[in-house]
Amino acid sequence: MSISEIAKHLNVSKSTVSLVINGKAEKSRISKVLTKRVLDYIEEIGYKPNALAKSLATGKSRTIGLIVENIGDSFFGPIALYIEEYLRKYEYQVLYSSTMGNNKLAAEIIQTMIDKQVDGLILAPTDHIEKEVKRIVDSNTPIVLFDRKILGIDANYVGTNNYEASSTAIQHLLEQGYRNIGMVTINSQQPQMQDRLQAYLTTLDQHSLKPHVCLASFSEKKEHGWKEIREWLDKNTHLDALYFSTNYLCVMGIKALQNLQNERQLAFITFDDHEIFELVQPPVSCIRQPLEKIAKSIVHMLVTQLTAKEKCIVEDIIPSELQIRKSSL
Repeated sequence: MSISEIAKHLNVSKSTVSLVINGKAEKSRISKVLTKRVLDYIEEIGYKPNALAKSLATGKSRTIGLIVENIGDSFFGPIALYIEEYLRKYEYQVLYSSTMGNNKLAAEIIQTMIDKQVDGLILAPTDHIEKEVKRIVDSNTPIVLFDRKILGIDANYVGTNNYEASSTAIQHLLEQGYRNIGMVTINSQQPQMQDRLQAYLTTLDQHSLKPHVCLASFSEKKEHGWKEIREWLDKNTHLDALYFSTNYLCVMGIKALQNLQNERQLAFITFDDHEIFELVQPPVSCIRQPLEKIAKSIVHMLVTQLTAKEKCIVEDIIPSELQIRKSSL
């Protein structure tokens, strides 16, 4: 049933019905009696306004754009589900998209989201996306960055204590007696990756130990990355422990280490948990991010922007925890 038919049935104007449906009855001085009459009838017939029509009337699409590196990733996937769950409580729908770490694709996705008139954006930035994010911030479109902070841009941000957590992981390996600790990471200028690397370098330096870093190719992380790690291990036979800066690097590392099991044993620990880490042998020690807490903070931050009259920049750093399993003992 259309608004016209509802108005005809109730013998009122279409504008009256529209104002009541869009929550503007009191502001438009429509009586409480008439408002109740309209609301009772639309509930009786199960009327649901057309999304486009409602968007035009309210200026709100009730949609949020969520842009991450890979929605199928063991980190981004669960966070996306939590974000969707919490946003649903505020009657928002979520539009997902993955950048696959490609900054040009990320820029296109951001523009597409804006063209679709999303009410706000949640973004895990790629490298070299500063220009697009600054344009969003300058336009006063509500946005929350997470996982990866962009230095020099005043935007709301939710992340974890990458440096401190990484330092704790390296310290744990040192406490187990390991002294030749290597790190497997990627060549990235993203602050969280730099923090993890710097924590490794600084902690070893504090103990007068030499660092050994493998910079794996990000583009080859699925197809050939494990071979790259294996070749590095073959050249560094003195290593007795490893720190992986991401869980997907650790997954590749496990494959590389499988061929070394009869030759030598290496302890290892990784940043971020994964569903397989409790199933493999040995179970994998990790730095575990509190995904639900991160998602809840992101949504709270975004909804606050959507409803606030004044702009306020907030940063929330949520501590991660060390999950010790057999791989690092």
